[in-house]
Parts: sequence; C-alpha cells; structure tokens
Amino acid sequence: MNLFNNAKWVAFSQLFKILVQLVNLVYIARLISPDEYGIMAMALVVVNFGSLIRDLGTAAAIIQRKEISDDLINAVFWLNIFMGISIAFVIVLFTPLIAMFFHQQKLSAVLLLISLIFPLSSSAAAHLALLERESKFQKIAIIEITSSLASVVIALLMAYYGFGVFSLVAQALVLNLLSAIQLWFGSTWRPNIKKAFHFSELRKIFGFSANLSLFNFINYFTRNSDNMIIGRYMSEYILGAYSLAYRVMLFPLQSLTFIAGRSLFPILSKYQDDNVKIRKTYLDCVFIILLIVVPLMSGMAVLRESFVAIVFGKQWHLTSEILLWLAPTAIVQSVLSTSGTVFMAKARTDMLMTLGILSMILQVSAFIIGVQYDIITFAKLYFIANVINFIPAMHFLMKIIGGNLWDLFKKSYCIFISNALMILVLVLIRNISVTNIEVLSLVISIVGGIASFSVSIILLSSDIRRWVKSRIKND
Repeated sequence: MNLFNNAKWVAFSQLFKILVQLVNLVYIARLISPDEYGIMAMALVVVNFGSLIRDLGTAAAIIQRKEISDDLINAVFWLNIFMGISIAFVIVLFTPLIAMFFHQQKLSAVLLLISLIFPLSSSAAAHLALLERESKFQKIAIIEITSSLASVVIALLMAYYGFGVFSLVAQALVLNLLSAIQLWFGSTWRPNIKKAFHFSELRKIFGFSANLSLFNFINYFTRNSDNMIIGRYMSEYILGAYSLAYRVMLFPLQSLTFIAGRSLFPILSKYQDDNVKIRKTYLDCVFIILLIVVPLMSGMAVLRESFVAIVFGKQWHLTSEILLWLAPTAIVQSVLSTSGTVFMAKARTDMLMTLGILSMILQVSAFIIGVQYDIITFAKLYFIANVINFIPAMHFLMKIIGGNLWDLFKKSYCIFISNALMILVLVLIRNISVTNIEVLSLVISIVGGIASFSVSIILLSSDIRRWVKSRIKND
C-alpha cells in the first residue's frame, strides 16, 4: 500500500470519467435538446441531495477503523440497503409534487426510473469500501472505467435513436448496475441476512458517521449558497458569468482533491496512530497539489482576459474579472479540501463538523455582505473568508498529527517564491507585446511561465531535484 500507486489508479479512473463527461458535453449534447438536458438537471437536484444521506458516512467508517469485524460490515451493508430503498421510495412518493414544483410532467417518469440508482449503489457500497480499505485501486479503476464506457455507449446509441433525456437516465442506471455487479464479483465478502440489523455494531461507528453526515450537509449548503444568493439578488447574466468562473476554478481543483482524498484516506487510516508517518505523507501530498495548483491558478489570474476571450468569447468579459479573485481562492481551497481526509482518518469527524460550521458562517456572511455591492466584491469577500477559514482549519489539522503551521510553510514556501518569479515573467511578457496575435501571445506567455516556474522550483526545492535526478538515472 503506497500513495503513488493509489493515486496512479485513481487518477487513471478520474481521467477516464472526465473524458466521458466531455463526450456527454460534445456528442450527446448534439443529439439531445437543451430542454431534455434541463429535465435531467432538475432530476439531479433531487439525486444529489439524496446522495448526501445514502450511506450516512458508514462506508468511510469501514475504511477508517483499524480493526473491523464481519458483523460490523454486515450491519453497514444492510443499513445501506435499507437507506437506498427508503430514499428511492421517498422520491417515488414525492415525484408528483416535485414535477409540479418544476412545472414539468416529463420529470415524473425520469424521477421514477432514476430513483433505482439508490438501491443499486447502496447494494455495493460496503464492497467498494472494503476494496478501498485494502487499497485495491487498480481493481476499482477497471470496474469504474468499464462501467463508464458501457454506460456512455448505451447513452450515445439511445440519444442517436431519439430517446432524449431517457438516454441520460439509462446512462446513470447502467453505470450503477454494472458497477454494483462488478464490485460484488471483485470483493470476496458476502452479506449474512441472519444478522441483518446488528445495532450494537452500528453504535460503535455512530459518532463518526453522524458527525460526517452533518458535515456533508453543512458543506453541501455552503457550496450551493453562493448560487442561491446571486440568483435571488442579482441578474441571470451575473450568475452565468460567476458560474462559468467557478467551473473554471473548480475543474482542476475537484479532480486533484478527489484523487488526493481517495488515495490518502486508506493509507492515513492504516497508520492513524503513527503521527510521523501521517504528517510526512500528508505534507508530501499537499506539496504535490500546490506544485500544480499554485502556478496554474496564478497563471489563470494573470492571463485571465486573454484566456476567457479566446476560449469562451469576449461576451464573457465579466467572468475574467471574477477569476482574478476565484483563482487564488482555488489555491486556498486546494489545501482545505484535503483536510477532511486527515480528520476522518484520525476519527475526529466532530472537529471536522465544527470547522465546517465555522466555514459556513464565514462564507455565507461574506456572500450576504458581498451581494449588497457587486459581483467583484462578492468574489473578493469569498476569497477573504477562505483565507480566514484556512488558519484555524490547518492549525487544528496539524495539531492532531503532531505538527504546526510552520511545518506546512517549510514544506511549501519554495513553491510560492517560484510562483512570484513566474508572475513577474508573465507580466513582463504581456507588457512587451511580442505579437498582436492574441492566441500566439497567450501561448508565448504560457510557455514563458512554465519555463520560469520549472527552473526556479528545481533550483529551490531539494525534493524536486532528487526526483529529477532519479528520473534521469532510471532513463
């Protein structure tokens, strides 16, 4: 079990999922009307909310515990089955009201079918958790890739033959069905119906799971409150510009933190009593994330106007102004997003929940104040709220693994010095104006930025120099 091997297979699977998303955007969008996509988006509002309470944090508890009994796994499995069926039943029960709320009758059939994903995914949640606990990410990657491939092929065929939104529904159902089947075959563990509800076993993980579930609710509300507030008090144009800037910020951030969190959790859980091992592993992981995110987001902030104009069009100029503040916010969030993995591995979901409440108060307060002014102030206050939240969150994280904020600074300061040099180079290149061709100018700036950052980080970081030397020797 090692971090690099875990991350390699998680990254491979995640890359394939991103390619599937691109296929959905590029090809299926050509075959399905915006209205049909809108119906699926309405259904996903319900599905995403249901996903928050599907397993009540029990899958994470299976991975986190040092020792685990068959009775506990069995109790978690049957609880997940119960929750999956219950959520599906509630969706079916409230489908007419939901369709009426959205003024879309076609949504009823979509919700009735898509509710089946909850029993399907719940039936294999324990099996997936056991495979992750054992760091069998190669097997998981194969399962996820084959399931994603089959589901997107089905969706493309159905969209081609005119099934509209139901091709997207079929994609979700096939994905969950094939994943569940393969996870059952991939894991040797089997449930025992005679011990279906072993409540004494569930009580052992209640504190961990309850706090984690509450944190997920808080985090869900916090992450969606900005769109709700902008949508309520500002125009659709401003919300659209902000949403695009947020997606640009989130795309690399989400992929990196997903890979890091999923890869780290079983390793940190295994060594949960060895703070030296946890601290080194965590700081190494944060170093790699910052090595990618800091120059990427800083470059985005400096080159935002050209990037947005070339990629999205000049009509999105407001998005480029918002990116000036959302780009550095992504740097702060790239580190904060990994903190949950450490708190979960150390079984301190109580502290995670408390810090989640603090984050919610800071961010929602920033949104409420910012919306009184303009969207740039809104984004600026969002950044400030994240910086303030960073200090207590990272202080307590480093404290529970026997470290402090100085350890984090010592590990990463060379990245920020190299980044400052890169920003200086980018500003100089942009001011020199070597060419009037905007695309060529952007390419020259990107190449210059990458070159300056690479040279600087090699000179300043002994870790990078050791890695470069090892690669040269291997070649």
